[in-house]
Amino acid sequence: MKNQEIATVLREIADFLEIREVEYKPRAYRTAARNIESLSEDIEDRHARGKLQEIGGVGESIGEKIAEYLETGELEYYEDLKADLPVDIEAITSVEGVGPKTAKKLYLELDIRTLDDLESAAEKGEIADLEGFGEKSQQNILDHIGRAKESQERMLLGRAFPIAEDIESRLHDDDAFDQVDIVGSFRRRRPTVGDIDILATASDPKTAMEHFCTHDDVKEVLSRGETKSSVVVSGALRMDLRIVDEKEYGSALVYFTGSKDHNITLRNWAIDRNWKLNEYGLFDVSGVGAAEGSQRAGERLASETEADVYDTLDLTWIPPELREDTGEVDAAAAEDLPNLIELDEVRGDLQLHTDYSDGSHSVREMAEAAAERELEYILVTDHGPHAPIPSTLDEETFEEQVADVEAVDEDLNITVLQGIEAEITEDGLEIPESWHDRCDLIVAGMHSTPSDPTEQIVDALAEFPIDIFVHPSNRLINEREPLDLDTETVIETAAEENVAIEINAQPQRLDLDWASVKEYRDTGQYVVSTDAHTTGELDFMHLGVAQARRGWCEASNVLNTHSLDDLLSFFE
Repeated sequence: MKNQEIATVLREIADFLEIREVEYKPRAYRTAARNIESLSEDIEDRHARGKLQEIGGVGESIGEKIAEYLETGELEYYEDLKADLPVDIEAITSVEGVGPKTAKKLYLELDIRTLDDLESAAEKGEIADLEGFGEKSQQNILDHIGRAKESQERMLLGRAFPIAEDIESRLHDDDAFDQVDIVGSFRRRRPTVGDIDILATASDPKTAMEHFCTHDDVKEVLSRGETKSSVVVSGALRMDLRIVDEKEYGSALVYFTGSKDHNITLRNWAIDRNWKLNEYGLFDVSGVGAAEGSQRAGERLASETEADVYDTLDLTWIPPELREDTGEVDAAAAEDLPNLIELDEVRGDLQLHTDYSDGSHSVREMAEAAAERELEYILVTDHGPHAPIPSTLDEETFEEQVADVEAVDEDLNITVLQGIEAEITEDGLEIPESWHDRCDLIVAGMHSTPSDPTEQIVDALAEFPIDIFVHPSNRLINEREPLDLDTETVIETAAEENVAIEINAQPQRLDLDWASVKEYRDTGQYVVSTDAHTTGELDFMHLGVAQARRGWCEASNVLNTHSLDDLLSFFE
Protein backbone atom coordinates (compact mmCIF):
# COMPACT_ATOMS: atom_id res chain seq x y z
CA MET A 1 0.00 0.00 0.00
CA LYS A 2 1.55 3.27 -1.18
CA ASN A 3 -0.98 5.68 0.35
CA GLN A 4 1.42 7.01 2.99
CA GLU A 5 4.27 7.20 0.49
CA ILE A 6 2.18 9.28 -1.92
CA ALA A 7 0.92 11.51 0.91
CA THR A 8 4.49 12.23 2.02
CA VAL A 9 5.51 13.20 -1.52
CA LEU A 10 2.53 15.56 -1.87
CA ARG A 11 3.28 17.21 1.48
CA GLU A 12 6.87 17.80 0.47
CA ILE A 13 5.72 19.30 -2.83
CA ALA A 14 3.49 21.66 -0.81
CA ASP A 15 6.50 22.69 1.29
CA PHE A 16 8.64 23.36 -1.77
CA LEU A 17 5.85 25.42 -3.34
CA GLU A 18 5.41 27.39 -0.13
CA ILE A 19 9.12 28.17 -0.19
CA ARG A 20 8.62 29.56 -3.69
CA GLU A 21 5.72 31.63 -2.32
CA VAL A 22 3.27 30.01 -4.73
CA GLU A 23 -0.28 30.83 -3.63
CA TYR A 24 -3.14 28.33 -3.20
CA LYS A 25 -1.29 25.27 -4.56
CA PRO A 26 0.40 24.28 -1.28
CA ARG A 27 -2.97 23.99 0.43
CA ALA A 28 -4.34 21.93 -2.47
CA TYR A 29 -1.45 19.47 -2.22
CA ARG A 30 -1.82 19.20 1.57
CA THR A 31 -5.56 18.61 1.26
CA ALA A 32 -4.95 15.85 -1.28
CA ALA A 33 -2.27 14.33 0.97
CA ARG A 34 -4.60 14.29 3.95
CA ASN A 35 -7.39 12.64 2.00
CA ILE A 36 -5.08 10.00 0.52
CA GLU A 37 -3.61 9.25 3.93
CA SER A 38 -7.08 8.54 5.32
CA LEU A 39 -8.18 6.33 2.41
CA SER A 40 -9.18 2.84 3.48
CA GLU A 41 -8.56 1.65 -0.08
CA ASP A 42 -5.14 1.09 -1.64
CA ILE A 43 -4.48 4.07 -3.92
CA GLU A 44 -3.02 1.73 -6.53
CA ASP A 45 -6.39 -0.01 -6.75
CA ARG A 46 -8.09 3.38 -7.04
CA HIS A 47 -5.71 4.32 -9.88
CA ALA A 48 -6.31 1.00 -11.67
CA ARG A 49 -10.04 1.81 -11.73
CA GLY A 50 -9.41 5.32 -13.04
CA LYS A 51 -10.90 6.90 -9.91
CA LEU A 52 -8.05 9.07 -8.59
CA GLN A 53 -9.95 12.30 -9.17
CA GLU A 54 -12.78 11.09 -6.97
CA ILE A 55 -10.44 11.57 -4.00
CA GLY A 56 -11.08 14.91 -2.31
CA GLY A 57 -8.54 17.52 -3.37
CA VAL A 58 -7.23 15.45 -6.29
CA GLY A 59 -7.93 17.31 -9.52
CA GLU A 60 -6.56 16.64 -12.96
CA SER A 61 -3.07 18.02 -12.32
CA ILE A 62 -2.43 16.30 -8.99
CA GLY A 63 -4.08 13.13 -10.31
CA GLU A 64 -1.64 13.01 -13.25
CA LYS A 65 1.30 13.41 -10.89
CA ILE A 66 0.07 10.60 -8.64
CA ALA A 67 -0.41 8.37 -11.67
CA GLU A 68 3.11 9.11 -12.88
CA TYR A 69 4.58 8.20 -9.49
CA LEU A 70 2.58 4.98 -9.25
CA GLU A 71 3.45 3.90 -12.77
CA THR A 72 7.15 4.83 -12.84
CA GLY A 73 8.24 4.94 -9.20
CA GLU A 74 9.22 8.59 -9.43
CA LEU A 75 7.80 12.03 -10.23
CA GLU A 76 9.77 14.42 -12.44
CA TYR A 77 8.03 17.51 -11.00
CA TYR A 78 8.96 16.46 -7.46
CA GLU A 79 12.56 15.66 -8.41
CA ASP A 80 12.95 19.07 -10.09
CA LEU A 81 11.71 20.80 -6.93
CA LYS A 82 14.17 18.83 -4.79
CA ALA A 83 17.06 19.57 -7.15
CA ASP A 84 16.31 23.28 -6.94
CA LEU A 85 16.49 23.12 -3.13
CA PRO A 86 18.47 20.03 -2.05
CA VAL A 87 17.16 19.97 1.52
CA ASP A 88 15.60 17.15 3.53
CA ILE A 89 12.53 19.30 3.88
CA GLU A 90 10.44 16.78 5.82
CA ALA A 91 13.16 16.34 8.44
CA ILE A 92 14.12 20.01 8.75
CA THR A 93 10.52 21.19 9.12
CA SER A 94 9.85 18.53 11.75
CA VAL A 95 11.72 20.81 14.18
CA GLU A 96 9.14 22.89 16.03
CA GLY A 97 9.26 26.50 14.81
CA VAL A 98 11.08 25.71 11.54
CA GLY A 99 8.82 26.08 8.52
CA PRO A 100 9.56 25.75 4.79
CA LYS A 101 10.64 29.39 4.34
CA THR A 102 12.93 29.16 7.35
CA ALA A 103 14.42 25.97 5.92
CA LYS A 104 15.16 27.82 2.66
CA LYS A 105 16.92 30.67 4.45
CA LEU A 106 19.01 28.26 6.52
CA TYR A 107 20.06 26.50 3.31
CA LEU A 108 20.94 29.68 1.44
CA GLU A 109 22.81 31.27 4.36
CA LEU A 110 24.45 28.25 6.01
CA ASP A 111 24.05 25.38 3.50
CA ILE A 112 21.93 23.45 6.03
CA ARG A 113 20.51 20.39 4.30
CA THR A 114 19.93 17.82 7.06
CA LEU A 115 19.01 17.63 10.73
CA ASP A 116 22.65 16.97 11.58
CA ASP A 117 23.63 20.14 9.69
CA LEU A 118 20.99 22.07 11.61
CA GLU A 119 22.12 20.74 14.98
CA SER A 120 25.78 21.44 14.23
CA ALA A 121 25.07 25.04 13.16
CA ALA A 122 22.97 25.69 16.27
CA GLU A 123 25.61 24.24 18.58
CA LYS A 124 28.25 26.47 16.97
CA GLY A 125 26.06 29.54 17.44
CA GLU A 126 25.85 30.24 13.70
CA ILE A 127 22.06 30.49 13.52
CA ALA A 128 21.79 33.26 16.13
CA ASP A 129 23.87 35.54 13.89
CA LEU A 130 21.42 35.31 11.00
CA GLU A 131 19.04 38.20 10.42
CA GLY A 132 15.59 37.38 11.79
CA PHE A 133 16.77 34.60 14.10
CA GLY A 134 18.72 35.46 17.27
CA GLU A 135 19.58 33.51 20.41
CA LYS A 136 15.96 32.58 21.20
CA SER A 137 15.36 30.95 17.80
CA GLN A 138 18.65 29.12 18.00
CA GLN A 139 17.87 27.79 21.48
CA ASN A 140 14.42 26.70 20.28
CA ILE A 141 16.09 24.58 17.60
CA LEU A 142 18.45 23.04 20.16
CA ASP A 143 15.55 22.34 22.51
CA HIS A 144 13.47 20.55 19.88
CA ILE A 145 15.93 18.87 17.55
CA GLY A 146 16.03 15.73 19.69
CA ARG A 147 12.30 15.26 19.29
CA ALA A 148 12.64 15.88 15.55
CA LYS A 149 15.31 13.20 15.24
CA GLU A 150 13.11 10.78 17.15
CA SER A 151 10.24 11.57 14.80
CA GLN A 152 12.37 10.42 11.87
CA GLU A 153 12.87 7.09 13.63
CA ARG A 154 9.33 6.54 14.91
CA MET A 155 6.17 6.75 12.82
CA LEU A 156 2.77 7.81 14.06
CA LEU A 157 0.64 4.79 14.86
CA GLY A 158 -2.12 6.03 12.57
CA ARG A 159 0.25 6.33 9.61
CA ALA A 160 1.90 2.99 10.24
CA PHE A 161 -1.40 1.20 10.77
CA PRO A 162 -2.67 0.85 7.17
CA ILE A 163 0.78 -0.22 5.97
CA ALA A 164 1.19 -2.81 8.71
CA GLU A 165 -2.41 -4.01 8.52
CA ASP A 166 -2.11 -4.53 4.75
CA ILE A 167 1.06 -6.60 5.12
CA GLU A 168 -0.43 -8.63 7.97
CA SER A 169 -3.58 -9.31 5.95
CA ARG A 170 -1.57 -10.49 2.95
CA LEU A 171 0.55 -12.80 5.08
CA HIS A 172 -2.59 -14.22 6.70
CA ASP A 173 -3.90 -14.99 3.20
CA ASP A 174 -0.61 -16.60 2.18
CA ASP A 175 -0.70 -20.40 2.52
CA ALA A 176 2.99 -20.38 3.42
CA PHE A 177 2.09 -18.95 6.83
CA ASP A 178 0.08 -20.63 9.59
CA GLN A 179 -0.14 -17.94 12.31
CA VAL A 180 0.70 -14.26 11.93
CA ASP A 181 0.62 -11.43 14.47
CA ILE A 182 2.17 -7.98 14.58
CA VAL A 183 3.74 -7.58 18.01
CA GLY A 184 5.74 -4.94 19.88
CA SER A 185 4.58 -1.39 20.45
CA PHE A 186 2.19 -1.68 17.50
CA ARG A 187 0.20 -4.43 19.20
CA ARG A 188 0.14 -2.39 22.39
CA ARG A 189 -1.09 0.56 20.29
CA ARG A 190 1.50 3.04 21.48
CA PRO A 191 1.06 6.44 19.76
CA THR A 192 4.28 5.98 17.78
CA VAL A 193 6.05 2.89 16.50
CA GLY A 194 9.59 2.18 15.37
CA ASP A 195 10.12 -1.02 13.44
CA ILE A 196 7.12 -3.26 12.84
CA ASP A 197 7.79 -6.66 14.40
CA ILE A 198 5.90 -9.62 12.94
CA LEU A 199 5.69 -13.01 14.60
CA ALA A 200 4.66 -16.07 12.62
CA THR A 201 4.68 -19.84 12.34
CA ALA A 202 5.18 -21.74 9.10
CA SER A 203 5.54 -25.40 8.17
CA ASP A 204 8.10 -24.36 5.55
CA PRO A 205 9.99 -21.31 6.94
CA LYS A 206 12.21 -21.00 3.87
CA THR A 207 9.22 -20.55 1.55
CA ALA A 208 7.54 -18.18 4.00
CA MET A 209 10.66 -16.00 4.14
CA GLU A 210 10.87 -15.99 0.35
CA HIS A 211 7.30 -14.73 0.11
CA PHE A 212 7.91 -12.06 2.76
CA CYS A 213 11.10 -10.71 1.21
CA THR A 214 9.67 -10.59 -2.31
CA HIS A 215 6.38 -8.95 -1.33
CA ASP A 216 5.28 -6.22 -3.80
CA ASP A 217 5.64 -3.47 -1.18
CA VAL A 218 9.21 -4.38 -0.21
CA LYS A 219 11.64 -1.62 -1.20
CA GLU A 220 14.82 -3.09 0.25
CA VAL A 221 15.87 -6.33 1.93
CA LEU A 222 18.13 -5.45 4.87
CA SER A 223 18.82 -9.00 6.03
CA ARG A 224 17.51 -12.45 5.25
CA GLY A 225 17.78 -15.63 7.25
CA GLU A 226 15.96 -18.89 7.85
CA THR A 227 13.95 -17.65 10.83
CA LYS A 228 14.39 -13.87 10.76
CA SER A 229 14.41 -11.28 7.99
CA SER A 230 14.26 -7.49 7.86
CA VAL A 231 12.89 -5.36 5.02
CA VAL A 232 11.92 -1.77 4.28
CA VAL A 233 8.44 -1.37 2.79
CA SER A 234 6.53 1.49 1.16
CA GLY A 235 6.41 4.47 3.48
CA ALA A 236 10.03 3.88 4.62
CA LEU A 237 8.83 1.57 7.38
CA ARG A 238 11.10 -1.23 8.52
CA MET A 239 9.52 -4.64 9.15
CA ASP A 240 11.13 -7.58 10.92
CA LEU A 241 9.68 -11.07 10.53
CA ARG A 242 10.49 -13.79 13.04
CA ILE A 243 9.29 -17.37 12.54
CA VAL A 244 9.04 -19.50 15.67
CA ASP A 245 8.06 -23.04 16.56
CA GLU A 246 4.27 -23.37 16.79
CA LYS A 247 4.64 -25.04 20.21
CA GLU A 248 6.33 -21.85 21.49
CA TYR A 249 4.11 -19.33 19.75
CA GLY A 250 2.20 -18.22 22.85
CA SER A 251 5.27 -17.51 24.97
CA ALA A 252 6.93 -15.77 22.02
CA LEU A 253 3.80 -13.65 21.56
CA VAL A 254 3.98 -12.55 25.19
CA TYR A 255 7.70 -11.84 24.99
CA PHE A 256 7.76 -9.90 21.74
CA THR A 257 4.62 -7.91 22.51
CA GLY A 258 6.28 -6.47 25.61
CA SER A 259 6.57 -4.02 27.10
CA LYS A 260 10.01 -4.68 28.57
CA ASP A 261 8.81 -3.63 32.02
CA HIS A 262 5.73 -5.83 31.77
CA ASN A 263 7.92 -8.80 30.81
CA ILE A 264 10.25 -8.17 33.76
CA THR A 265 7.30 -8.20 36.15
CA LEU A 266 6.03 -11.45 34.62
CA ARG A 267 9.50 -13.02 34.86
CA ASN A 268 9.73 -12.04 38.53
CA TRP A 269 6.26 -13.49 39.03
CA ALA A 270 7.58 -16.77 37.62
CA ILE A 271 10.81 -16.63 39.64
CA ASP A 272 8.78 -16.35 42.86
CA ARG A 273 7.40 -19.82 41.99
CA ASN A 274 10.83 -21.24 41.12
CA TRP A 275 9.88 -21.08 37.47
CA LYS A 276 11.47 -19.46 34.44
CA LEU A 277 9.67 -17.44 31.74
CA ASN A 278 11.24 -16.52 28.41
CA GLU A 279 10.33 -16.41 24.74
CA TYR A 280 10.50 -20.22 24.56
CA GLY A 281 8.02 -20.96 27.32
CA LEU A 282 7.27 -21.12 31.01
CA PHE A 283 9.45 -23.75 32.71
CA ASP A 284 9.62 -25.34 36.15
CA VAL A 285 13.33 -25.15 36.96
CA SER A 286 13.13 -26.43 40.54
CA GLY A 287 15.04 -29.57 39.54
CA VAL A 288 17.48 -27.92 37.18
CA GLY A 289 21.11 -27.67 38.17
CA ALA A 290 23.15 -24.51 37.86
CA ALA A 291 25.14 -25.98 34.98
CA GLU A 292 22.06 -26.53 32.86
CA GLY A 293 21.94 -23.12 31.27
CA SER A 294 19.75 -23.88 28.26
CA GLN A 295 16.91 -21.44 27.64
CA ARG A 296 14.61 -24.47 27.40
CA ALA A 297 15.94 -26.22 30.50
CA GLY A 298 13.34 -27.50 32.95
CA GLU A 299 9.84 -28.90 32.69
CA ARG A 300 7.78 -26.95 30.17
CA LEU A 301 4.56 -25.77 31.83
CA ALA A 302 3.06 -23.59 29.11
CA SER A 303 4.04 -22.05 25.77
CA GLU A 304 1.53 -22.77 22.99
CA THR A 305 -0.88 -19.87 23.66
CA GLU A 306 -0.77 -16.58 25.55
CA ALA A 307 -3.79 -17.65 27.58
CA ASP A 308 -1.93 -20.79 28.71
CA VAL A 309 1.05 -18.73 29.86
CA TYR A 310 -1.01 -16.23 31.85
CA ASP A 311 -3.32 -18.93 33.24
CA THR A 312 -0.43 -21.06 34.46
CA LEU A 313 0.92 -17.97 36.22
CA ASP A 314 -2.52 -17.66 37.92
CA LEU A 315 -3.25 -14.51 35.95
CA THR A 316 -6.17 -13.63 33.74
CA TRP A 317 -5.16 -12.82 30.17
CA ILE A 318 -4.02 -9.20 29.94
CA PRO A 319 -5.03 -7.18 26.85
CA PRO A 320 -1.92 -5.96 24.99
CA GLU A 321 -2.86 -2.28 25.43
CA LEU A 322 -2.45 -2.65 29.21
CA ARG A 323 1.00 -4.27 29.17
CA GLU A 324 2.96 -1.24 30.35
CA ASP A 325 3.66 -2.33 33.96
CA THR A 326 1.19 0.13 35.44
CA GLY A 327 -0.49 -2.32 37.81
CA GLU A 328 -2.00 -4.68 35.24
CA VAL A 329 -0.29 -7.81 36.63
CA ASP A 330 -1.57 -7.25 40.16
CA ALA A 331 -5.02 -6.50 38.74
CA ALA A 332 -4.91 -9.72 36.69
CA ALA A 333 -3.95 -11.69 39.79
CA ALA A 334 -6.92 -10.23 41.65
CA GLU A 335 -9.22 -10.77 38.62
CA ASP A 336 -9.81 -7.03 38.68
CA LEU A 337 -8.84 -5.96 35.16
CA PRO A 338 -11.21 -3.45 33.55
CA ASN A 339 -13.74 -4.58 30.95
CA LEU A 340 -12.16 -2.42 28.29
CA ILE A 341 -14.21 -0.35 25.87
CA GLU A 342 -14.66 -1.89 22.40
CA LEU A 343 -14.84 0.00 19.11
CA ASP A 344 -18.33 -1.29 18.32
CA GLU A 345 -19.62 0.25 21.57
CA VAL A 346 -19.05 3.78 20.24
CA ARG A 347 -22.38 5.18 19.04
CA GLY A 348 -21.47 8.68 17.93
CA ASP A 349 -18.68 11.04 16.91
CA LEU A 350 -18.56 14.35 18.77
CA GLN A 351 -16.02 16.32 16.78
CA LEU A 352 -15.82 16.55 13.01
CA HIS A 353 -15.30 19.29 10.43
CA THR A 354 -16.87 20.09 7.09
CA ASP A 355 -16.14 22.35 4.13
CA TYR A 356 -17.73 25.21 6.05
CA SER A 357 -14.30 25.61 7.67
CA ASP A 358 -11.19 23.51 7.08
CA GLY A 359 -12.81 20.17 6.25
CA SER A 360 -12.86 18.59 2.80
CA HIS A 361 -16.47 17.35 2.62
CA SER A 362 -19.98 18.70 3.05
CA VAL A 363 -22.24 18.18 6.05
CA ARG A 364 -24.25 15.67 4.03
CA GLU A 365 -21.15 13.74 2.91
CA MET A 366 -19.81 13.52 6.45
CA ALA A 367 -23.22 12.43 7.78
CA GLU A 368 -23.63 9.79 5.08
CA ALA A 369 -20.13 8.45 5.76
CA ALA A 370 -20.88 8.29 9.49
CA ALA A 371 -24.15 6.46 8.80
CA GLU A 372 -22.25 3.95 6.65
CA ARG A 373 -20.09 3.29 9.71
CA GLU A 374 -23.29 2.61 11.70
CA LEU A 375 -22.96 5.62 13.96
CA GLU A 376 -26.20 6.89 15.50
CA TYR A 377 -25.23 10.56 15.84
CA ILE A 378 -22.55 13.08 14.96
CA LEU A 379 -21.71 16.59 16.13
CA VAL A 380 -20.60 19.06 13.44
CA THR A 381 -17.94 21.29 15.01
CA ASP A 382 -16.48 23.69 12.48
CA HIS A 383 -14.15 26.38 13.78
CA GLY A 384 -15.45 29.61 15.21
CA PRO A 385 -14.35 33.00 13.86
CA HIS A 386 -11.25 33.49 15.99
CA ALA A 387 -9.53 30.16 15.48
CA PRO A 388 -5.96 30.54 14.10
CA ILE A 389 -6.65 28.58 10.91
CA PRO A 390 -7.28 29.70 7.31
CA SER A 391 -11.04 28.95 7.14
CA THR A 392 -13.55 29.69 9.91
CA LEU A 393 -17.26 30.33 10.30
CA ASP A 394 -18.65 33.85 10.34
CA GLU A 395 -22.17 35.04 11.09
CA GLU A 396 -23.42 34.34 7.57
CA THR A 397 -21.84 30.92 7.08
CA PHE A 398 -22.86 29.83 10.58
CA GLU A 399 -26.51 30.49 9.75
CA GLU A 400 -26.10 28.65 6.45
CA GLN A 401 -24.64 25.68 8.28
CA VAL A 402 -27.43 25.61 10.88
CA ALA A 403 -29.98 25.34 8.05
CA ASP A 404 -27.82 22.72 6.29
CA VAL A 405 -27.51 20.59 9.43
CA GLU A 406 -31.26 20.71 10.02
CA ALA A 407 -31.97 19.63 6.43
CA VAL A 408 -29.48 16.76 6.52
CA ASP A 409 -30.74 15.66 9.93
CA GLU A 410 -34.26 15.36 8.53
CA ASP A 411 -33.14 13.46 5.42
CA LEU A 412 -30.82 10.81 6.83
CA ASN A 413 -31.14 7.95 9.28
CA ILE A 414 -28.59 9.52 11.62
CA THR A 415 -28.92 12.42 14.04
CA VAL A 416 -26.82 15.41 13.02
CA LEU A 417 -26.18 17.83 15.87
CA GLN A 418 -25.11 21.43 15.47
CA GLY A 419 -21.95 22.32 17.27
CA ILE A 420 -18.99 24.65 17.07
CA GLU A 421 -15.32 24.39 17.98
CA ALA A 422 -14.67 27.55 19.94
CA GLU A 423 -11.25 28.94 20.73
CA ILE A 424 -10.26 29.51 24.37
CA THR A 425 -8.29 32.78 24.56
CA GLU A 426 -7.27 35.33 27.18
CA ASP A 427 -10.67 36.96 26.60
CA GLY A 428 -12.62 33.76 27.14
CA LEU A 429 -14.66 31.82 24.60
CA GLU A 430 -14.29 33.43 21.20
CA ILE A 431 -17.67 32.87 19.59
CA PRO A 432 -20.64 35.26 19.50
CA GLU A 433 -22.91 34.84 22.49
CA SER A 434 -25.87 34.59 20.11
CA TRP A 435 -24.47 31.25 18.85
CA HIS A 436 -24.60 29.57 22.25
CA ASP A 437 -28.28 28.64 22.14
CA ARG A 438 -28.10 27.70 18.44
CA CYS A 439 -25.71 24.86 19.20
CA ASP A 440 -26.72 21.50 20.59
CA LEU A 441 -23.24 21.17 22.12
CA ILE A 442 -20.18 23.41 22.23
CA VAL A 443 -16.67 22.02 22.11
CA ALA A 444 -13.72 24.24 22.95
CA GLY A 445 -9.97 23.98 22.84
CA MET A 446 -6.72 25.84 22.37
CA HIS A 447 -4.59 26.14 19.25
CA SER A 448 -2.01 28.49 20.79
CA THR A 449 0.59 28.20 23.56
CA PRO A 450 -0.05 30.87 26.22
CA SER A 451 2.30 31.26 29.17
CA ASP A 452 -0.36 30.10 31.67
CA PRO A 453 -2.77 27.83 29.80
CA THR A 454 -4.15 26.23 32.97
CA GLU A 455 -5.58 29.50 34.25
CA GLN A 456 -7.17 30.35 30.89
CA ILE A 457 -8.71 26.91 30.54
CA VAL A 458 -10.00 26.70 34.11
CA ASP A 459 -11.55 30.17 33.85
CA ALA A 460 -13.21 29.30 30.53
CA LEU A 461 -14.58 25.99 31.79
CA ALA A 462 -16.09 27.71 34.82
CA GLU A 463 -17.51 30.76 33.03
CA PHE A 464 -18.70 29.66 29.60
CA PRO A 465 -21.17 27.04 28.29
CA ILE A 466 -18.54 24.51 27.21
CA ASP A 467 -19.65 20.90 26.93
CA ILE A 468 -16.48 19.16 25.73
CA PHE A 469 -12.87 20.27 26.21
CA VAL A 470 -11.07 19.00 23.10
CA HIS A 471 -7.45 17.91 22.49
CA PRO A 472 -6.62 19.17 25.98
CA SER A 473 -2.82 19.44 25.73
CA ASN A 474 -2.81 20.72 22.12
CA ARG A 475 0.15 18.47 21.38
CA LEU A 476 1.17 17.33 17.92
CA ILE A 477 3.19 14.16 18.37
CA ASN A 478 6.72 14.51 16.97
CA GLU A 479 5.93 18.13 16.02
CA ARG A 480 4.75 20.24 18.95
CA GLU A 481 5.19 19.92 22.68
CA PRO A 482 2.05 19.66 24.80
CA LEU A 483 0.86 22.66 26.77
CA ASP A 484 2.39 23.05 30.20
CA LEU A 485 -0.84 22.11 31.97
CA ASP A 486 -1.78 21.28 35.51
CA THR A 487 -3.74 18.33 34.18
CA GLU A 488 -5.22 17.38 37.54
CA THR A 489 -6.66 20.87 38.09
CA VAL A 490 -8.07 21.02 34.56
CA ILE A 491 -9.79 17.62 34.81
CA GLU A 492 -11.13 18.30 38.31
CA THR A 493 -12.56 21.64 37.12
CA ALA A 494 -14.10 19.96 34.08
CA ALA A 495 -15.74 17.38 36.35
CA GLU A 496 -17.12 20.11 38.60
CA GLU A 497 -18.52 22.01 35.62
CA ASN A 498 -19.95 18.92 33.89
CA VAL A 499 -17.53 19.24 30.98
CA ALA A 500 -16.35 16.09 29.22
CA ILE A 501 -12.69 15.60 28.29
CA GLU A 502 -11.91 14.50 24.76
CA ILE A 503 -9.60 11.70 23.72
CA ASN A 504 -8.82 12.95 20.22
CA ALA A 505 -8.27 10.16 17.69
CA GLN A 506 -6.20 12.11 15.15
CA PRO A 507 -2.91 10.21 14.75
CA GLN A 508 -0.80 13.28 15.47
CA ARG A 509 -2.84 14.18 18.56
CA LEU A 510 -4.13 11.13 20.52
CA ASP A 511 -4.87 13.72 23.17
CA LEU A 512 -5.59 13.43 26.11
CA ASP A 513 -2.64 11.06 26.39
CA TRP A 514 -3.32 7.57 27.69
CA ALA A 515 -1.25 7.92 30.87
CA SER A 516 -3.29 10.94 31.98
CA VAL A 517 -6.52 9.15 31.07
CA LYS A 518 -5.52 6.25 33.32
CA GLU A 519 -4.47 8.50 36.19
CA TYR A 520 -7.70 10.51 36.10
CA ARG A 521 -10.05 7.86 34.71
CA ASP A 522 -12.37 8.04 37.68
CA THR A 523 -12.19 11.83 38.04
CA GLY A 524 -13.35 12.96 34.62
CA GLN A 525 -15.84 11.85 32.02
CA TYR A 526 -14.51 11.25 28.53
CA VAL A 527 -15.55 11.20 24.90
CA VAL A 528 -13.61 9.69 22.01
CA SER A 529 -13.85 11.79 18.85
CA THR A 530 -12.14 11.61 15.48
CA ASP A 531 -11.77 15.34 14.79
CA ALA A 532 -12.29 14.17 11.21
CA HIS A 533 -11.64 16.65 8.39
CA THR A 534 -12.44 14.09 5.67
CA THR A 535 -14.87 11.20 5.41
CA GLY A 536 -11.97 8.74 5.56
CA GLU A 537 -10.75 10.17 8.86
CA LEU A 538 -13.91 8.91 10.53
CA ASP A 539 -12.06 5.60 10.54
CA PHE A 540 -9.56 7.04 13.02
CA MET A 541 -12.03 6.22 15.78
CA HIS A 542 -10.23 2.94 16.47
CA LEU A 543 -7.05 4.87 17.31
CA GLY A 544 -8.87 6.93 19.93
CA VAL A 545 -10.54 3.83 21.36
CA ALA A 546 -7.11 2.18 21.58
CA GLN A 547 -5.82 5.09 23.68
CA ALA A 548 -8.92 4.91 25.88
CA ARG A 549 -8.19 1.21 26.37
CA ARG A 550 -4.58 2.02 27.24
CA GLY A 551 -6.05 4.38 29.84
CA TRP A 552 -8.06 1.48 31.33
CA CYS A 553 -11.39 2.93 30.16
CA GLU A 554 -14.55 0.91 30.15
CA ALA A 555 -17.59 1.87 28.08
CA SER A 556 -19.06 3.56 31.16
CA ASN A 557 -16.14 6.02 31.16
CA VAL A 558 -16.89 7.20 27.61
CA LEU A 559 -20.04 9.24 27.05
CA ASN A 560 -20.44 8.54 23.35
CA THR A 561 -21.02 4.88 24.03
CA HIS A 562 -24.39 6.02 25.43
CA SER A 563 -27.65 6.63 23.60
CA LEU A 564 -28.22 10.15 22.30
CA ASP A 565 -30.80 10.86 25.00
CA ASP A 566 -28.44 9.74 27.76
CA LEU A 567 -25.58 11.69 26.20
CA LEU A 568 -27.54 14.95 26.04
CA SER A 569 -28.92 14.47 29.54
CA PHE A 570 -25.36 14.47 30.87
CA PHE A 571 -24.85 18.02 29.61
CA GLU A 572 -28.17 19.42 30.85
